[in-house]
Amino acid sequence: MLFQSAAAVVSGPSLNSFEFLYISAAAIIICCAVSLQMARSVALLLLSFAFFVSFGFDPASIIVLAAFLAVSYGIGLFRKQRGARFTMEAQLLVVALLWIFLFLARDPRLLGGANPFHYMPVHIIGISYMVFRCVSYLMEVEFIERPSFLRFCTYVLFFPALLAGPIERYRSFEQQLASPVFDSKAVIPALHRIANGMIKKFVIADNLSAFGIFSFDNATQMSGPMLWVGALAQLGLIYLDFSGYCDIVIGTASLMGFRLIENFNRPFDSTTIQEFWNRWHISLSTLVRDYVFTPLNFIVIKKAPRSIQFALISAVYFLSMILIALWHGVTWGFLAFGTVHGGALVASQLVRKYVGVKKGPVATGPSIYLRRFLVYAFVSTTLILWLKSYSEWGAIYGKMLGLYP
Repeated sequence: MLFQSAAAVVSGPSLNSFEFLYISAAAIIICCAVSLQMARSVALLLLSFAFFVSFGFDPASIIVLAAFLAVSYGIGLFRKQRGARFTMEAQLLVVALLWIFLFLARDPRLLGGANPFHYMPVHIIGISYMVFRCVSYLMEVEFIERPSFLRFCTYVLFFPALLAGPIERYRSFEQQLASPVFDSKAVIPALHRIANGMIKKFVIADNLSAFGIFSFDNATQMSGPMLWVGALAQLGLIYLDFSGYCDIVIGTASLMGFRLIENFNRPFDSTTIQEFWNRWHISLSTLVRDYVFTPLNFIVIKKAPRSIQFALISAVYFLSMILIALWHGVTWGFLAFGTVHGGALVASQLVRKYVGVKKGPVATGPSIYLRRFLVYAFVSTTLILWLKSYSEWGAIYGKMLGLYP
């Protein structure tokens, strides 16, 4: 999830379960003991599939997933064969089709009878992350000398990061899969990180979740001060949950010889909303930047009249944030959240262009902490848009602002 780990909202083995422990232990032993690359890849794929089906064995979902993987891999081979003739417009079209598949498969109610999954709903755990891994594969496959369907499937289904990332790039993962580097000096730091992640997620976040506004069943009946407490606590709890999950995943992968990308970089040190999104869920935001924002900007700069380029680039900026929000769910709440944050990002660009950045004395400690708090408060209070039903927004914000008793 954008804020909350998927492990918190799906039914299946959690990261502190014996199932995950057994699969992880087997994967670590295999990566350390098996030197033959194909045997190692097959074993990891089987373990990842075992983790996948532990959330429920649904033949229809497995058939759709197999078809999705086969088609994605085939398009990648076609792109590699075409080389430079596979234009940027074609790349964006493929990315758009993958997003459409994600939206339709994840929500069979979307578009009603026009949605093919309306008649045969599928439940593919981790589909949002699988789609983005396929996007990474399609954008980077031309740099791989000998693509392999086995390694591709192992990458997409890699079990530690199946539910909530981080989203490692295809080239980086395939290189590591070819020769995992087991470093005995990394064992203690990896175990330490796993322990930290367990404490953050299962000890702190799970036990304090009742203080977050997400847990308020009757939020409209709560007092204004209590709503403020719940709203401001929610972002911190989500960070502990999500970053704790990532710590466990990165630590487990490290014991297997894989170095996964970091997903957070001290997000609460952010003094602007743009900085916050550069520090939060980094693997997701950089993928959208590289495979949606940058290609669209390139097309704008190359083909649009100079007089409207800034307006179009701002629109692309706004669209990217909307897509990030809708990637988590096609709901009014996510759309509203993406709209507010997209508007804030565009507003920051407008200020930079037309007002400029004033040079003044170096910010002092109190002013820095104030700006950090304002960014935190802005993100926290806007979480209400997707954590609560749109029918509750008016009453909740009204009470928080003192407009209602």
